Amino acid sequence: MKKAFSLLLAILMIAGMLAACSKDEPAPTPANTDANTPANTDAETPAEETPAEETPAEEPAEETPAEEAPAAEVPSEEPAAEVPQKEEGTLIDQMSTWHWRTFECQYIDGNGEFSGWASGGHYENDEMADFVASNPEWYKDTAMMEKWEEADAPFGDAINAAIAADTPFTSDPDNNHGLMVYKTFNVTNLAEDTLYDYYMFYDNTVYCYVNGEPYFILDGNCVTQDWNGGYDLIKCNQGDKTFKDFLHEGENYIAVSIKDAWGGREFDAYIAYETGSTKKDLTFFDQGSEWHYTVFTAPYIDGNGEAEGSAAGGHFEPDGLADYIAANPNFMTDTATAAAWPTGKSPMSSGAEGWTGENHGLMLYKAFNVDSVEALKSCDEINLYGDYDNAIHVWLNGVEIYTDDGEAVNQDWQYGINASLDKDLVLSTLKDGENYMIVTVKDAWGGREWNCGFRAHWN
Repeated sequence: MKKAFSLLLAILMIAGMLAACSKDEPAPTPANTDANTPANTDAETPAEETPAEETPAEEPAEETPAEEAPAAEVPSEEPAAEVPQKEEGTLIDQMSTWHWRTFECQYIDGNGEFSGWASGGHYENDEMADFVASNPEWYKDTAMMEKWEEADAPFGDAINAAIAADTPFTSDPDNNHGLMVYKTFNVTNLAEDTLYDYYMFYDNTVYCYVNGEPYFILDGNCVTQDWNGGYDLIKCNQGDKTFKDFLHEGENYIAVSIKDAWGGREFDAYIAYETGSTKKDLTFFDQGSEWHYTVFTAPYIDGNGEAEGSAAGGHFEPDGLADYIAANPNFMTDTATAAAWPTGKSPMSSGAEGWTGENHGLMLYKAFNVDSVEALKSCDEINLYGDYDNAIHVWLNGVEIYTDDGEAVNQDWQYGINASLDKDLVLSTLKDGENYMIVTVKDAWGGREWNCGFRAHWN
């Protein structure tokens, strides 16, 4: 009985030990259970996996493109202003065909010599003077001029006698000093940016008319120079007008008379044009303007010691102009005195009373207005243009801006000059409002003259 009880106790102890051990071991999984051992409970039988109900994945919403903010309005570029295309050409060429007529008239020079070379002469048997007297507006009679003969310029021997038109003006120069010419030309463009320029070679005593209006007249009356030496740009000296102002669309014409005295003789001309041009002039005063003036006695003793002779290298004795300047060193700013002088219309060879003979000295004064000096700064050049003879000094508002004084030795006279002045000096001297110019002229021998204009020019 004791043995059985001890055995039972031992079994119980072993079972307790086994139970204690099972607490630390993981519970057996069905995979570890023998397949032949029936399961004790349904819980131990693994339930069939019911597939979880798949929630359909949400389809991504259609992308609505984000509303683009309206782009800032870029102002449309205005088309650039069209730059006018430049075109250059001629309406009349050099050595073109002109209608012509010559006139018999003989020149008797200042020494009484037939066809001599001394100034101060006159014409005899003057058919040209008679013709003008009976046809004072001959330059308007186009029907008459169209009947004249035709020939190719040049007319005269100054350019080249070998190519001169075969007319009595060249073949019999002693007896035929008079010439008239006429030519038509067409104008199709008078736009604001179209420029017309007239160039002329003349020798001498020239009267030029455009469409029946006086355009350029230079008549030295056989005393003062009235010829040039080449194809010069000829500006109107009969008022403040441009060559273009004389033109109209359609047929236009030019009529010119030449009356040679001594030496060479010539006429030819051409007209140049430029479209898309920016050239312009601003004229402060033109040739043919009025001036205040005063005359000084200053007899010329030439280089050979001859009173009023024509040899270079002489001097003035007495010299009234030099004496006045010495006594009045500020004469170039003394506008009160100058404004009281008498007035005359240039050319001063005829406009200044008493500027003859031994009175070789001349002083001139002119006031003029400038609207805006600032506006002149963009100009390309400032010009003194026209005719002077000789030995000149020019002051602007008291500052000397131009001198051409050969001191009775070197040439110091010019006809048809277009002198480019020191632009910076002139602009620094000019002022808005009233300005003035004072000029001295001291002629030695031969002709004498002052007939100049003053302008700003844009190329």
